[in-house]
Amino acid sequence: MPIPFSKKSRRNVVRQSSENGAENKRSTRIKLRPRSDWHKRNFLTTVLIPSLFTKRAGDHVQPHFPKIRKGEICITWIGHASFLIQTHEVNVLIDPIWSKWLKVIKRLKQPGFEIHHLPSIDFVLVTHAHFDHLDRRTLARVAADQPIVVPIGVGNLVHDLGFNIVHELDYWQAVKLGPLDVSLTPCAHWGARFLADLHRAFGGFVIAVDGRTIFHCGDSAYFPGFKEIGERYQIDIALLPIGGYDAPTGREVHMNPEQAVRAFEELGGKTLVPMHYGSFRLGYEPLDEPPGMRSG
Repeated sequence: MPIPFSKKSRRNVVRQSSENGAENKRSTRIKLRPRSDWHKRNFLTTVLIPSLFTKRAGDHVQPHFPKIRKGEICITWIGHASFLIQTHEVNVLIDPIWSKWLKVIKRLKQPGFEIHHLPSIDFVLVTHAHFDHLDRRTLARVAADQPIVVPIGVGNLVHDLGFNIVHELDYWQAVKLGPLDVSLTPCAHWGARFLADLHRAFGGFVIAVDGRTIFHCGDSAYFPGFKEIGERYQIDIALLPIGGYDAPTGREVHMNPEQAVRAFEELGGKTLVPMHYGSFRLGYEPLDEPPGMRSG
Protein backbone atom coordinates (compact mmCIF):
# COMPACT_ATOMS: atom_id res chain seq x y z
CA MET A 1 0.00 0.00 0.00
CA PRO A 2 1.24 3.54 -0.66
CA ILE A 3 2.61 5.36 2.39
CA PRO A 4 1.22 8.92 2.56
CA PHE A 5 3.51 11.74 3.68
CA SER A 6 2.55 13.20 7.03
CA LYS A 7 3.51 16.76 6.12
CA LYS A 8 0.44 18.77 5.26
CA SER A 9 2.19 20.54 2.37
CA ARG A 10 2.77 17.17 0.71
CA ARG A 11 -0.56 15.54 1.42
CA ASN A 12 -1.01 14.42 -2.20
CA VAL A 13 2.43 12.76 -2.44
CA VAL A 14 2.53 9.00 -1.89
CA ARG A 15 5.57 6.79 -1.68
CA GLN A 16 5.34 3.11 -2.46
CA SER A 17 6.02 0.80 0.46
CA SER A 18 9.38 -0.99 0.60
CA GLU A 19 7.62 -4.29 -0.15
CA ASN A 20 6.70 -3.02 -3.62
CA GLY A 21 9.83 -4.01 -5.51
CA ALA A 22 12.43 -1.82 -3.80
CA GLU A 23 15.76 -3.54 -3.25
CA ASN A 24 19.09 -2.79 -1.67
CA LYS A 25 21.20 -1.28 -4.42
CA ARG A 26 24.63 0.11 -5.12
CA SER A 27 24.70 3.84 -5.70
CA THR A 28 24.84 4.92 -9.33
CA ARG A 29 25.11 8.62 -8.43
CA ILE A 30 27.87 10.37 -10.34
CA LYS A 31 30.25 12.41 -8.19
CA LEU A 32 29.94 16.17 -8.56
CA ARG A 33 33.68 16.89 -8.47
CA PRO A 34 34.88 18.22 -11.86
CA ARG A 35 37.73 16.57 -13.72
CA SER A 36 41.09 18.08 -12.83
CA ASP A 37 41.54 19.77 -16.21
CA TRP A 38 37.99 21.08 -16.56
CA HIS A 39 39.11 24.72 -16.31
CA LYS A 40 41.23 24.55 -19.47
CA ARG A 41 38.16 25.35 -21.55
CA ASN A 42 35.69 28.15 -20.93
CA PHE A 43 32.04 27.09 -21.34
CA LEU A 44 30.84 30.67 -20.90
CA THR A 45 32.81 32.14 -23.80
CA THR A 46 32.82 29.01 -25.98
CA VAL A 47 29.16 27.98 -25.72
CA LEU A 48 26.87 30.16 -23.61
CA ILE A 49 27.67 33.61 -25.00
CA PRO A 50 27.71 32.52 -28.69
CA SER A 51 24.37 30.78 -28.10
CA LEU A 52 22.82 34.11 -27.14
CA PHE A 53 23.42 35.35 -30.69
CA THR A 54 22.26 32.16 -32.39
CA LYS A 55 18.80 32.30 -33.90
CA ARG A 56 16.44 29.68 -32.52
CA ALA A 57 15.78 27.14 -35.27
CA GLY A 58 12.65 25.21 -36.14
CA ASP A 59 9.04 25.98 -36.94
CA HIS A 60 5.93 25.08 -35.02
CA VAL A 61 3.69 22.79 -37.03
CA GLN A 62 0.23 21.77 -35.95
CA PRO A 63 0.46 18.03 -35.31
CA HIS A 64 -1.96 15.52 -36.75
CA PHE A 65 -2.12 12.70 -34.24
CA PRO A 66 -3.28 9.39 -35.73
CA LYS A 67 -6.22 7.42 -34.46
CA ILE A 68 -4.69 4.68 -32.32
CA ARG A 69 -6.17 1.21 -32.50
CA LYS A 70 -5.95 -1.38 -29.74
CA GLY A 71 -2.47 -2.87 -29.61
CA GLU A 72 -0.89 0.16 -31.33
CA ILE A 73 1.40 2.77 -29.78
CA CYS A 74 2.23 6.21 -31.14
CA ILE A 75 5.44 7.87 -29.91
CA THR A 76 6.04 11.55 -30.69
CA TRP A 77 9.42 13.13 -29.92
CA ILE A 78 8.69 16.72 -28.95
CA GLY A 79 12.35 17.62 -28.52
CA HIS A 80 15.18 17.09 -26.01
CA ALA A 81 13.92 14.30 -23.68
CA SER A 82 10.21 15.15 -24.05
CA PHE A 83 7.89 12.50 -25.48
CA LEU A 84 4.17 12.04 -25.98
CA ILE A 85 3.15 8.38 -25.85
CA GLN A 86 -0.33 7.47 -27.02
CA THR A 87 -2.28 4.25 -26.81
CA HIS A 88 -5.89 3.69 -27.81
CA GLU A 89 -6.88 4.51 -24.21
CA VAL A 90 -4.44 7.06 -22.74
CA ASN A 91 -1.97 9.85 -23.48
CA VAL A 92 1.26 10.04 -21.48
CA LEU A 93 3.85 12.85 -21.30
CA ILE A 94 7.45 12.18 -20.25
CA ASP A 95 9.83 14.97 -19.16
CA PRO A 96 7.88 17.74 -20.90
CA ILE A 97 9.64 21.09 -21.38
CA TRP A 98 8.39 23.90 -23.60
CA SER A 99 10.48 26.63 -21.96
CA LYS A 100 12.83 28.66 -24.15
CA TRP A 101 15.50 29.01 -21.48
CA LEU A 102 17.18 26.88 -18.83
CA LYS A 103 18.13 29.82 -16.64
CA VAL A 104 21.06 31.14 -18.76
CA ILE A 105 21.08 28.34 -21.36
CA LYS A 106 19.10 29.25 -24.47
CA ARG A 107 16.93 26.73 -26.27
CA LEU A 108 18.27 26.61 -29.82
CA LYS A 109 15.58 24.44 -31.40
CA GLN A 110 11.85 24.99 -31.04
CA PRO A 111 9.72 22.18 -29.59
CA GLY A 112 8.07 20.15 -32.31
CA PHE A 113 4.68 21.74 -31.69
CA GLU A 114 3.05 24.26 -29.38
CA ILE A 115 1.93 23.09 -25.96
CA HIS A 116 -1.71 24.02 -26.65
CA HIS A 117 -1.77 21.41 -29.43
CA LEU A 118 -1.37 18.60 -26.91
CA PRO A 119 -4.25 16.16 -26.59
CA SER A 120 -5.75 15.62 -23.16
CA ILE A 121 -2.98 14.18 -20.97
CA ASP A 122 -3.86 11.32 -18.64
CA PHE A 123 -0.50 10.75 -16.92
CA VAL A 124 2.83 12.55 -16.58
CA LEU A 125 6.24 10.98 -15.83
CA VAL A 126 9.36 12.92 -14.79
CA THR A 127 12.70 11.10 -14.60
CA HIS A 128 14.59 13.50 -12.31
CA ALA A 129 14.75 17.04 -10.99
CA HIS A 130 17.17 18.69 -13.40
CA PHE A 131 15.77 21.82 -15.01
CA ASP A 132 15.79 20.38 -18.54
CA HIS A 133 13.60 17.46 -17.41
CA LEU A 134 11.48 18.91 -14.61
CA ASP A 135 10.21 22.24 -15.89
CA ARG A 136 7.70 23.58 -13.37
CA ARG A 137 6.30 26.15 -15.79
CA THR A 138 5.47 23.49 -18.36
CA LEU A 139 4.14 21.07 -15.76
CA ALA A 140 1.81 23.73 -14.35
CA ARG A 141 0.30 24.18 -17.82
CA VAL A 142 -0.05 20.43 -18.33
CA ALA A 143 -1.46 19.62 -14.89
CA ALA A 144 -5.19 18.92 -14.97
CA ASP A 145 -5.90 16.90 -11.83
CA GLN A 146 -4.17 13.76 -13.19
CA PRO A 147 -1.42 11.61 -11.59
CA ILE A 148 2.30 12.28 -11.98
CA VAL A 149 5.12 9.81 -11.27
CA VAL A 150 8.58 10.88 -10.06
CA PRO A 151 11.55 9.29 -8.28
CA ILE A 152 11.81 9.42 -4.49
CA GLY A 153 12.53 12.89 -3.13
CA VAL A 154 11.18 14.77 -6.15
CA GLY A 155 7.52 14.93 -5.12
CA ASN A 156 7.80 18.21 -3.23
CA LEU A 157 8.81 19.95 -6.47
CA VAL A 158 5.56 19.08 -8.26
CA HIS A 159 2.92 18.54 -5.55
CA ASP A 160 1.58 22.10 -5.80
CA LEU A 161 1.21 22.33 -9.57
CA GLY A 162 -2.27 20.86 -10.04
CA PHE A 163 -1.78 17.07 -10.11
CA ASN A 164 -4.26 15.05 -8.07
CA ILE A 165 -1.61 12.64 -6.78
CA VAL A 166 2.18 12.34 -6.92
CA HIS A 167 3.61 8.82 -6.94
CA GLU A 168 7.23 8.57 -5.76
CA LEU A 169 9.07 5.42 -6.84
CA ASP A 170 12.35 3.79 -5.82
CA TYR A 171 14.35 1.61 -8.20
CA TRP A 172 12.41 -1.41 -9.51
CA GLN A 173 9.18 -0.24 -7.88
CA ALA A 174 6.07 -0.06 -10.04
CA VAL A 175 2.75 1.71 -10.03
CA LYS A 176 -0.41 0.87 -11.96
CA LEU A 177 -1.87 3.77 -13.91
CA GLY A 178 -4.98 2.66 -15.75
CA PRO A 179 -3.76 0.24 -18.45
CA LEU A 180 -0.10 1.13 -17.81
CA ASP A 181 2.44 -0.55 -15.55
CA VAL A 182 5.16 2.03 -14.83
CA SER A 183 8.45 1.01 -13.20
CA LEU A 184 11.46 3.11 -12.18
CA THR A 185 14.86 1.81 -13.30
CA PRO A 186 18.43 2.78 -12.29
CA CYS A 187 20.72 5.01 -14.31
CA ALA A 188 24.16 6.61 -13.84
CA HIS A 189 23.51 10.28 -13.19
CA TRP A 190 22.57 12.47 -10.24
CA GLY A 191 19.34 14.06 -9.07
CA ALA A 192 20.19 17.32 -7.31
CA ARG A 193 18.38 20.38 -8.67
CA PHE A 194 20.73 22.62 -6.73
CA LEU A 195 23.83 21.83 -4.64
CA ALA A 196 22.18 20.99 -1.33
CA ASP A 197 19.48 18.52 -2.40
CA LEU A 198 21.46 15.39 -3.17
CA HIS A 199 18.69 13.33 -1.53
CA ARG A 200 16.64 13.46 -4.73
CA ALA A 201 16.58 10.20 -6.66
CA PHE A 202 16.79 9.83 -10.45
CA GLY A 203 16.16 7.11 -12.98
CA GLY A 204 14.41 5.93 -16.11
CA PHE A 205 10.94 4.50 -16.72
CA VAL A 206 9.75 1.22 -18.16
CA ILE A 207 6.16 1.49 -19.42
CA ALA A 208 4.31 -1.72 -20.18
CA VAL A 209 1.00 -1.53 -22.02
CA ASP A 210 -0.92 -3.80 -24.40
CA GLY A 211 1.90 -6.34 -24.48
CA ARG A 212 4.48 -3.71 -25.50
CA THR A 213 7.29 -2.22 -23.41
CA ILE A 214 8.82 1.24 -23.79
CA PHE A 215 11.98 2.28 -21.94
CA HIS A 216 12.75 5.97 -21.37
CA CYS A 217 16.29 6.12 -20.03
CA GLY A 218 16.13 9.61 -18.52
CA ASP A 219 19.67 11.01 -18.30
CA SER A 220 22.52 8.55 -17.92
CA ALA A 221 26.15 7.90 -18.57
CA TYR A 222 26.88 4.42 -19.82
CA PHE A 223 26.92 1.88 -16.97
CA PRO A 224 26.66 -1.91 -16.62
CA GLY A 225 23.11 -1.63 -15.26
CA PHE A 226 21.63 -1.59 -18.76
CA LYS A 227 22.19 -5.32 -18.97
CA GLU A 228 20.17 -5.92 -15.80
CA ILE A 229 17.33 -3.74 -17.08
CA GLY A 230 17.27 -5.84 -20.23
CA GLU A 231 17.19 -9.03 -18.17
CA ARG A 232 14.24 -7.81 -16.09
CA TYR A 233 12.14 -6.41 -18.93
CA GLN A 234 11.61 -7.26 -22.58
CA ILE A 235 12.25 -3.85 -24.14
CA ASP A 236 10.52 -3.18 -27.45
CA ILE A 237 11.38 0.50 -27.83
CA ALA A 238 14.30 2.22 -26.08
CA LEU A 239 14.42 6.03 -25.88
CA LEU A 240 18.11 6.72 -25.20
CA PRO A 241 20.09 9.98 -24.81
CA ILE A 242 22.95 10.67 -27.23
CA GLY A 243 23.92 14.30 -26.50
CA GLY A 244 25.57 16.40 -23.80
CA TYR A 245 28.54 14.03 -23.54
CA ASP A 246 31.32 16.65 -23.69
CA ALA A 247 30.31 18.13 -20.33
CA PRO A 248 31.68 21.50 -19.10
CA THR A 249 32.99 19.84 -15.93
CA GLY A 250 34.71 17.03 -17.80
CA ARG A 251 32.61 14.48 -15.92
CA GLU A 252 31.05 11.56 -17.76
CA VAL A 253 27.37 12.30 -17.18
CA HIS A 254 25.71 11.55 -20.53
CA MET A 255 26.20 8.89 -23.19
CA ASN A 256 27.58 9.59 -26.62
CA PRO A 257 25.96 7.84 -29.62
CA GLU A 258 28.39 4.93 -29.57
CA GLN A 259 27.70 4.29 -25.89
CA ALA A 260 23.96 4.55 -26.51
CA VAL A 261 24.20 1.82 -29.15
CA ARG A 262 26.13 -0.35 -26.70
CA ALA A 263 23.47 0.26 -24.05
CA PHE A 264 20.75 -0.60 -26.57
CA GLU A 265 22.44 -3.89 -27.40
CA GLU A 266 22.72 -4.78 -23.72
CA LEU A 267 19.07 -3.88 -23.19
CA GLY A 268 18.13 -6.30 -25.94
CA GLY A 269 15.73 -3.77 -27.38
CA LYS A 270 14.07 -3.98 -30.78
CA THR A 271 13.94 -0.30 -31.74
CA LEU A 272 16.24 2.55 -30.67
CA VAL A 273 14.95 6.13 -30.62
CA PRO A 274 17.71 8.71 -29.90
CA MET A 275 16.94 11.76 -27.80
CA HIS A 276 18.53 14.46 -25.60
CA TYR A 277 20.22 16.36 -28.41
CA GLY A 278 19.51 19.26 -30.74
CA SER A 279 17.65 21.58 -28.34
CA PHE A 280 20.03 22.85 -25.64
CA ARG A 281 23.83 23.01 -25.77
CA LEU A 282 24.64 21.24 -22.51
CA GLY A 283 28.15 20.27 -23.60
CA TYR A 284 30.96 21.49 -25.82
CA GLU A 285 29.99 19.29 -28.76
CA PRO A 286 28.15 21.08 -31.62
CA LEU A 287 24.38 20.84 -31.43
CA ASP A 288 24.10 18.77 -34.61
CA GLU A 289 27.06 16.47 -33.97
CA PRO A 290 25.43 13.55 -32.07
CA PRO A 291 23.17 12.15 -34.83
CA GLY A 292 26.02 12.38 -37.34
CA MET A 293 28.47 10.32 -35.29
CA ARG A 294 29.16 6.76 -36.34
CA SER A 295 30.68 4.08 -34.18
CA GLY A 296 33.91 2.65 -35.49
